[in-house]
Amino acid sequence: MAVNILTEHLNFPEGPVVTPSGDIYFVELLGGCITQYHRSSGKTYRYDVGGAPNGMMVKDDNTLIFCDSKRNAIRSLDVRSGETEVLADQVDGEPLNAPNDLIQDDDGNILFTCPGDSQQNPVGYMCVLTPEGDVSKIADKMYFPNGLLLINNDTQIIINETWQHRLVIGDWNKETLQIENIKPFFTIGGNAEPDGLAYNDNHVYAAVYNTGKVWKFDLSGKLIKQIDLPGNCPTNLYHDHVGSLGLIVTEAEKGLLLSIT
Repeated sequence: MAVNILTEHLNFPEGPVVTPSGDIYFVELLGGCITQYHRSSGKTYRYDVGGAPNGMMVKDDNTLIFCDSKRNAIRSLDVRSGETEVLADQVDGEPLNAPNDLIQDDDGNILFTCPGDSQQNPVGYMCVLTPEGDVSKIADKMYFPNGLLLINNDTQIIINETWQHRLVIGDWNKETLQIENIKPFFTIGGNAEPDGLAYNDNHVYAAVYNTGKVWKFDLSGKLIKQIDLPGNCPTNLYHDHVGSLGLIVTEAEKGLLLSIT
């Protein structure tokens, strides 16, 4: 597999996504911005959104939805106007606890992780934001829940539990809006910190911080291979379903946007 640098000198990049028309966006967490990468010219354009943008998803060609761990909110950006909107900032009457990453199921529910300060104590949790705008907890008592991925027609969810140094898998029940039967998927161990997740061709890809690698698994949780990167701290990744860039990976140590083909 070939690993190519698309752009560099980024300020802790995270959350790459590709819109239906092929536009590539990612966040720069420490820069408080969302950045557009033009695949034809290689140039970048930054939207100043403030806070600490983190995980991101595409609503449509013009709207991005992202986590803001500093402002404790789920927010949206209209790339036409540059305007942002807060979609959710509370659950059970309390502020969200540093939302980190998010994904949407086929029913329009947005599932997101809230790790907060859960490195030492299992106070991390997960929430759902419904199309009607309601927010509720769907799992709790976790050690830094991070990247997440829906598989098997949205019936199962894989979650990176970063400070347990493992991936876990559970059943996503759309009727009860709960994650059930959570169990280990793969234990990485050591000081490795599994961060973002992506899916392609019946395989799961994990960006594992502090290893300098993307780890590839089959759907049973078997490790297939490790892909070496030019930096030690991959944060997140996304499959380029529109173009030919393969896996688009953000790397924080050297501030890189990478393509694995």
